Amino acid sequence: MGYRSQVVLAIGKELIPFFMLKLSQNKEAEALVFKHADEFERDYQGDKSWLIRWDSIKWYESYEDIQCLNKFIEDATSDEFEFEIDGNVQSSAEHIRFVKVGEESDDIETLGDGFWDIYPHTSISY
Repeated sequence: MGYRSQVVLAIGKELIPFFMLKLSQNKEAEALVFKHADEFERDYQGDKSWLIRWDSIKWYESYEDIQCLNKFIEDATSDEFEFEIDGNVQSSAEHIRFVKVGEESDDIETLGDGFWDIYPHTSISY
């Protein structure tokens, strides 16, 4: 069975070319995004941003496809990518959101400063 997580990745339209370049370097990561995602919205919030969701995924850092996605997320959230919008230099961290919730109650990860409508929510089940 393995340890499973729910993962949501939102990418602003400005970062999509950088994301596509990264995916072109790993066919398994490309398939994970375009064939195996549980949800893929190409017009999130009506501005051509992408929202990708995986339910019950083995988000293991030892998997090459996950390493590829994690590298993109790490670069984007550390402002590795720069671009201009209306003449203003933008921080890439403001155009991405990554949220992972694992099976364990303390396994919650949130990265990126964009898409504040995406956040973890915990509750009590009985």
